[in-house]
Amino acid sequence: IESDRVISGHRQSRGWADDKTYYFVAELSQPFDAIDAAERLSDKGHDTFNTLRWKTADDKQKARRAAARGLLVRATFHRAEKPIVVKVGISAVSVEAARKNLAAEIPEWDFGATVAAAENCWTDLLGRVEIHTADRALRKTFYTALYHVGTAPTLFNDADGGYCGLDHADHPAAKFQNYCTFSLWDTFRAEHPLLTILQPRRVDDCVNSMLAHHREFDQHLLPLWSLAGNETWCMIGNHSIPVIADAYLKGFRGFDAEAAYRAMRDVSMQDRFFLNEYRKHGYVPSDAKNRKKQSVSRTLEYAYDDWCVARMARALGKTDDAKLFDGRAQNYRNVFDPKVGFARGRLLDGRWREPFDPSVLYWSDYTEATAWNYSWFVPHDVPGLIGLLGGDKAFTAKLDRMFTDTSRVLSPGSPDLTGLIGQYVHGNEPCHHVAYLYCYAGSPWKTQQRVRQIVSTMYSDKPDGMCGNDDCGQMSAWYVFSALGLYPVNPASSVYVLGSPAVDRATIHLDAKFHKGRAFTVVAESNSAKNVYIQSATLNGKPLTRCWLSHAEIIAGGELVLKMGPKPNEAWGRRPEDRPPAVAPEIR
Repeated sequence: IESDRVISGHRQSRGWADDKTYYFVAELSQPFDAIDAAERLSDKGHDTFNTLRWKTADDKQKARRAAARGLLVRATFHRAEKPIVVKVGISAVSVEAARKNLAAEIPEWDFGATVAAAENCWTDLLGRVEIHTADRALRKTFYTALYHVGTAPTLFNDADGGYCGLDHADHPAAKFQNYCTFSLWDTFRAEHPLLTILQPRRVDDCVNSMLAHHREFDQHLLPLWSLAGNETWCMIGNHSIPVIADAYLKGFRGFDAEAAYRAMRDVSMQDRFFLNEYRKHGYVPSDAKNRKKQSVSRTLEYAYDDWCVARMARALGKTDDAKLFDGRAQNYRNVFDPKVGFARGRLLDGRWREPFDPSVLYWSDYTEATAWNYSWFVPHDVPGLIGLLGGDKAFTAKLDRMFTDTSRVLSPGSPDLTGLIGQYVHGNEPCHHVAYLYCYAGSPWKTQQRVRQIVSTMYSDKPDGMCGNDDCGQMSAWYVFSALGLYPVNPASSVYVLGSPAVDRATIHLDAKFHKGRAFTVVAESNSAKNVYIQSATLNGKPLTRCWLSHAEIIAGGELVLKMGPKPNEAWGRRPEDRPPAVAPEIR
């Protein structure tokens, strides 16, 4: 208690982030008459008061301190003629840094102006996409999703640029905005690609924050799942890699590309997280007794990360590394059993692990998913996966079976498999790209039908309007993309596969600092709940027969017009030359 109007302190906790400390300074608009500190003793079911009791009349010049596990502070005002306002500054560095943040960010006592400033920030973000629809519930759902997309990653620095790093040291006056809360196993799929379109000013800062993580952390890792200046070690893969590669390949140059590549290569060559086994055998061997192995999921995700490293290496002229990592990117084939048509656990001696049921979550082989969910995770080589499954017809038939099979899922110890359509699980991330895979096999009308089904049944404007954990915006980013009519199946390819827009018209207002176009508009003519199928399309007035767009086409600005109807046009987007490529032409 610094005075009769100022309280400062800190809160330290251990949980998801092992050592999370926030410092604060709170100022009151008028002095209090007395203050009590109480320690909550939950085991006894009541509060007991600490010895601290600070009275203004007796102790005007004396500071008081209190500490406890669960400290409550109660200020008493005998007379308050106006509403009492409290403004709070926080920092992860120190109390003094929190005090400076408070002075810089809320210098006045104008509550209305502070609220208006916050509203203006959100209006700016939400206004970057302007949709037209007669469905009020859809409008609410869309903008709620766009709001969720804006809540992570989060700024984790002070007003002067200083921040608390992974070494738990103060790093003053950084030249970038430091971000944290990177739920990368989730957000690399759609959240981060969406930022490159809607919030490009955050992209370089996100990459620089990842590089600072690698530089300052004594484990020399890029973020896996970072929170409040800590690595939480949650989930699998090295999915900072696709985020960095995507940024560079889309033209972002506000970070040291060579340093970024060294960090990407470094984490790919380490021995931790079973990477040594992956490199030695070409897959992570299954071990039924080791729940942490999640061997199939790790193999598939490492193969995708390797593909991203190869793209970055090739862009930087590192041809030998590009060949090395291109070869590793094909390791997904080593866990695919063509006899059963699924990716499954493989033992060290090469035999397939038994028992096997594609509807069972075997923790030793899969991460929060089943073989039905993970066998499609080859976003960098969908034609190769189609070949393993026997060609377009067999591939499409298996996708159909996934969506129409019984929703029997055996997942002991996992609440994550939610939002089921057959064996498709929308409530968790491994399935998020699956509905769009029909386009790669010449059946884009089936993508259109399934995407519209997911949009309309797995999201709503109700309090329970999402079928799974939003995971720092990924579930919402899927909705934003899909409601607009496109999705990044391979997040680092600069390719967006077309689906079926839920809105009648949408205009993306582009940031002129990063994008040469002013706006990109999607128009769905004759759109309705029944008219979910694309009949024809034009891009900037010219006929479009392919079922994809490139990032360059979107940020150049223009207009995509889709004529919708109640029956599939099976000729549109079907030809091999109209199917999505591995990468967009501008990054080949």
